[in-house]
Amino acid sequence: VPASPSLASPDGAALTWSAWIKPAALQPNAALFSRRDGANALVIGVDSGSPFVEVTKAGAVQRSTAGAPVAAGSWHHVAVVAANGQVTLYLDGASYAALSASLPALNTVGLIGGDSSTSASPIAPATAPSAATPSLPPDASAADGGAAPAATPDAAATPAPAPVAAMAGFVGDIDELQISKVARPAGLIKVMAIGQGPDQAKLMAFSVDEETASWLSGYFAVILKSVTLDGWVVIGILLIMAAISWVVMIDKASYLNKQAKANAQFMKGFREIAADLTMLDRGDADDVSTLGGRLTEADAKMMRSSSLYRIYHIGAAEIRHRFSNSQRAPVLSAVSIAAIRAALDSGVVKEMQRLNRMMVVLTIAISGGPFLGLLGTVVGVMITFAAIAASGDVNVNAIAPGIAAALVATVAGLGVAIPALFGYNYLISRIKDLTNDIQVFVDEFVTKMAEFYSADRPDPIEHRIAAE
Repeated sequence: VPASPSLASPDGAALTWSAWIKPAALQPNAALFSRRDGANALVIGVDSGSPFVEVTKAGAVQRSTAGAPVAAGSWHHVAVVAANGQVTLYLDGASYAALSASLPALNTVGLIGGDSSTSASPIAPATAPSAATPSLPPDASAADGGAAPAATPDAAATPAPAPVAAMAGFVGDIDELQISKVARPAGLIKVMAIGQGPDQAKLMAFSVDEETASWLSGYFAVILKSVTLDGWVVIGILLIMAAISWVVMIDKASYLNKQAKANAQFMKGFREIAADLTMLDRGDADDVSTLGGRLTEADAKMMRSSSLYRIYHIGAAEIRHRFSNSQRAPVLSAVSIAAIRAALDSGVVKEMQRLNRMMVVLTIAISGGPFLGLLGTVVGVMITFAAIAASGDVNVNAIAPGIAAALVATVAGLGVAIPALFGYNYLISRIKDLTNDIQVFVDEFVTKMAEFYSADRPDPIEHRIAAE
């Protein structure tokens, strides 16, 4: 690792070093990382399987104590954290050894997997007395009458330090090496050792319930498993009622929408009649005139399903029947108009019956669903208390599942009644609108009939001859 300003560390700086190691063999004094700067050094290594950290500051060397060795051929997480005069060595996320020391100033190359220097030079005193030439007292030289003998060169010179053998290079694998100029907390070192290692399940794991969670698990599953046979019978009946009510609501809504469109189309053609009130009818309720081509075949087909057209067909058939054998101008008396009005009223009753058909199913679902559910709940509660009385074990765990299961029947009854209630109110409002349209049409038809076939109306043939 080349020296750089970003990696330069002053005296007492913080540091975090971590790596995953896999020693191939148990070597003595094998360096994992070394950085030497004169009389200062930091060495991290493994000695016969025991990780160590060695700090050299101004020539004074401190090394961590050896702990339990690691096995060769296996991965282990090693970390060193230095801060506040303490250097801590971690192995597999746990504290392994500690030194009461601070890092020296370092601004040199760092070597990974080996020692960055082949020798160390401890500082010695500038002068040292020679062991072979003991010092003489001053009076001894004076007694000889001469100057003191000069010191020999070996005695005056500083002795050369003994060379220190370089540490061996690490033999094995190194992975996930990280160097940081901040002191990481012990918790983060533990997370790194677990998260980067093979045992990540210690950080996060899913329970069995979370892996298989669905609507059939949890509290709902406990409730359903506690439902008794009588409860399932009631719930089954309620499900059948719910299915029938939904079919009725969908079918009736479709029928009413179709009726509304067909009635609107029929009234558009009916208001175009100016002379012959029976011109839209050809004698068959399933056959509609196209008004001389003014109605398309699709519009005529839509009008066939109109309730207003069916009532109109009754009135047109009554009018045509009264004029079938008459050669005179078509005139209807008040009695004839009243008779035709009665026939129209009978048609109105039949159309109202058709509009309200199957609505009783929704009424039964609304009123009967909650009561059936209540019946299932009461029976379920009775069975629960009977079972408790027979066993003699009275506790919440014995009562709660049975009561909850009994209440499922009430929930099912409300589930049937509430949608049926909403659908019933909507359909009744639509039926009321169509019924009002039918009543208005009957009044309009009778009024036009009295206008077209009144005795006071002149014969159209005579009126045309007089005009000519």
